[in-house]
Amino acid sequence: MISKKQKLFLLTLIIFLSLFLFYKWQLATSNYYLNKGNNIYDAENFGEALKNYKYAEAINGNRDTIYEAKIKRAEIFYDHWQLDKAEKELLEAINEKQNNYKAYEILGDVYLAKREFAKSKNNYNQALESNSNKINNKLNLKLAKCLIANQEIDLAFNMLLDLQKENLKNDDNEILYYLGLINLDKNVFYNDYFKSIENSENYRNKIIEIKKVLEIYDDQKNSAYNAVLIADLYNKIGEPYFAINRINAVTKNNPGYRDAWIILGKSNFIIGDYEKSLFAFEKALDLDSDNLEIHFWITSVKKSSLSL
Repeated sequence: MISKKQKLFLLTLIIFLSLFLFYKWQLATSNYYLNKGNNIYDAENFGEALKNYKYAEAINGNRDTIYEAKIKRAEIFYDHWQLDKAEKELLEAINEKQNNYKAYEILGDVYLAKREFAKSKNNYNQALESNSNKINNKLNLKLAKCLIANQEIDLAFNMLLDLQKENLKNDDNEILYYLGLINLDKNVFYNDYFKSIENSENYRNKIIEIKKVLEIYDDQKNSAYNAVLIADLYNKIGEPYFAINRINAVTKNNPGYRDAWIILGKSNFIIGDYEKSLFAFEKALDLDSDNLEIHFWITSVKKSSLSL
């Protein structure tokens, strides 16, 4: 005859084993969908990958699985420019694990894309703090670019110099490139940073464009014309934030300079700030109402803003 104590012990054991087996099933199933999502993600079938990551999260195996699934979903949303959805996934991922740098890094990317620079800086810094045991040049470089976009040029320059010192034995061409651009922004000379990377495959064509412009750059270093010339160069080599930094002073001090407003409109169009782009082109149109190029750009900006 089984006593009450024995019955209670057996019941407790059965419940414990059931919960243990259920947890193991949860973990195995959530990992199955996570791995399936990764395989589909690698095959670039992103819609199906999103579903599998959602299944992995919903089954709720453990925090690591939920975190990884949300990170993957956020990366897909970010890559497809669904920034609000990416932000939501990342904030939920951080709620699961607050000491992992990856979510903060991608969130910094999202806020940079949304031009919310203060939030971007905060998240990059949080990522660096969470990853304090490792030197992360890629992450530091992202923060430096964020500072450039926020017009904190001197702070970015000092940060890039520190990164360069850490990489003396293995120079990072991207670091040298941005140091060169900042030096160009300050004094518009072809500088040693550019010389050190001019034969680099990734930067050769950009260096050629820089050299072409500097050949026609005269001694009037502070003229509005030269500021517009260099700003136009920045747009052509895909560095619109430098163009904005250079041209803002021109439009402030020379509001009647049509070409400066055109360059500013192009810069903001490149970064996707259609409201500021349209404002700049309309300023240019006020100065030259018959200019067909300006009318073309205004039409293009309006069409692009409607497609959002």
